[in-house]
Amino acid sequence: MDNTSSAPDAAAARRTRNRFTLILIAGAFVLPIVAAWLLTSGVFGWRPAAFTNRGTLITPPIDFATLPATDATAPLRALPPADWALLYLSDHTCDDACRKVLRELAAMPMVIGLSGTRLHVYGLFSAAQSRTGIRDLVDPDVVRAIGDRLRSDNRRLDLPCIAFLDWRGQLMMHFDPSASPDAIKGDLKRLLAASAIK
Repeated sequence: MDNTSSAPDAAAARRTRNRFTLILIAGAFVLPIVAAWLLTSGVFGWRPAAFTNRGTLITPPIDFATLPATDATAPLRALPPADWALLYLSDHTCDDACRKVLRELAAMPMVIGLSGTRLHVYGLFSAAQSRTGIRDLVDPDVVRAIGDRLRSDNRRLDLPCIAFLDWRGQLMMHFDPSASPDAIKGDLKRLLAASAIK
């Protein structure tokens, strides 16, 4: 009698083990997919670092068409399609720290590689500077207007800064001058790759 009752018990235990094993196998495949979807969907407010800008987006972007139209900033208004300008914007005189940043920016097109041919580096100052190492544009009215826009609308941004300007005339990314060159390079490479004309 004990043998007959133990056989169904053993079969039930095997079925339970088999079901548990099947659930574990299904969980091993399904749970990572569900977890990845939850993380990337924004449910928890998290984004992968690879898709995070290191600079601060200027929201909404500053449209150069709404700034004073002057001859000094004409090169910035005439960027070729899919080209970008890397700007150093300042309403102060350029000290040693500023010149160091400008040397790093001047090297950026070479550091980026092939896409660097679509990158133009400028300094946009409110007064003439000496030996900055990049192409200088002097336009106090435009610099003042950009500074006012950066400080308005609770953006909490200011000059001096490093900024990205796209070929449509949108000033859309802001970096503090102390930002790491690697951070600037990372954002530039992504933007240049995404905006390439095929």
